[in-house]
Amino acid sequence: MEYPLFDVPYKTAYSSSIEFKTQINEKMKGREQRYPVWTYPKRIFKLQFDKNFSGRKRLEDFFIKVMGQANKFRFIWDEDKGGDGKEYICTFDADSFKQNLTDFGYSESELSICTIDDREVSQVESLDFYYEADSESSLDFYTIVDKIFTSQDNRKSWWDKPKHTWTLTFKKNAANRKKLEDFFIAKRGRFRSFEWVWDKERGGDGKTYTVRFDEDTLETSISDYGYGEMTVRLREVFPNPNPLSEVEKDEIIPRKLLKIDIEGGAIYILDNETLDMLTYNGETYLGAPLSHDEIKRDDNSSVSKLNIELSNVALSISGIIGNRGDIITNAPAVLTLVFLNVNTHEILPDVKQVLYTGRCNNLKLDYETASIDIETELGGFEILAPIMKYRTGCQVRRFKDCRCGYTGEETACDRTFERCKELGNQANYRGFPQMFSELVIKV
Repeated sequence: MEYPLFDVPYKTAYSSSIEFKTQINEKMKGREQRYPVWTYPKRIFKLQFDKNFSGRKRLEDFFIKVMGQANKFRFIWDEDKGGDGKEYICTFDADSFKQNLTDFGYSESELSICTIDDREVSQVESLDFYYEADSESSLDFYTIVDKIFTSQDNRKSWWDKPKHTWTLTFKKNAANRKKLEDFFIAKRGRFRSFEWVWDKERGGDGKTYTVRFDEDTLETSISDYGYGEMTVRLREVFPNPNPLSEVEKDEIIPRKLLKIDIEGGAIYILDNETLDMLTYNGETYLGAPLSHDEIKRDDNSSVSKLNIELSNVALSISGIIGNRGDIITNAPAVLTLVFLNVNTHEILPDVKQVLYTGRCNNLKLDYETASIDIETELGGFEILAPIMKYRTGCQVRRFKDCRCGYTGEETACDRTFERCKELGNQANYRGFPQMFSELVIKV
């Protein structure tokens, strides 16, 4: 599809931001589990315009042509204004275009356009760029305190030692600004940690710290000749004691794939990804919004139905229903967890986990989402397997629960009939001690 080109000149002073999405789970003693939700970053250009009446009309006509943020267009990041000369497929970031009007129809305005920055980045070895002497540094602890204040006032430090944070300001020419941006992209925002030396000449101690970026967004104010100013916040992290595990965490990340097998083809969804597509077992999955309820299993192996929401903004699900009828209801569906190598964008072979499988039911549609329940393929039963199995051992899953019935002071049971007799609880034994422990049939 040929998209229109946005070629309206903009001012040399504007801003560009790079945004990742990282989930961070706090672990014991200050360690972290970091999960990258996006593979590629979102880049936003905030362009400034100062136009006469005809130039203003040109901007308005283009905004109307692409219907605000509804349609895509091409944008070339001008090298003369600090860009890379690359063409991006973009959309406007809002449905409103506001202008300040002055005499004779002159106007001042700002337009934000966004894109997925999937360009190749050059490798930058370390964050050793000169930064301004005016900076900030802090020491942080993490203390757990009783939620309600009482005389006990219980407190516990979650970390064994403090973490440093630093706020640094960089003012760079176009070449070094791009290197700093490439370093941020290579670290995927807050995801990857790296080594950084706190420079003595900048008020530091000269020591090397393991740090990460403290924010998933890097915003740069760009001026004449591509000069840029940016503020970066670094946070100290406690590295994994196993270096191999830390490297593996940086390179191998989990991804969820949903397949709904309908007549005449299938629906393939890659969850919430900035990757355009991903191939697995010869099938192409498209990056799209996907969310689902928490998958729960209780001690009786019962599984509740799983609700899944898909995007219907492009009316893809509605289109299927409109053209072919409701072929989604009762269609087989599989939600699979796979592992992606972020360096090669390839899925690791033979390493997967089926998270949920069943048939689609209770389809609901509106203009934004399609909601589907995936139910287990057991004819309405909610039990994956019989609770009771015919074997010598006791089938009670938990010692001292309502089925066990033992109320004494003992704390352990090996589920044998002999142990149950020792406890005087043989009347509640849930096994078949008279059965053969092993039976061989020769044919």
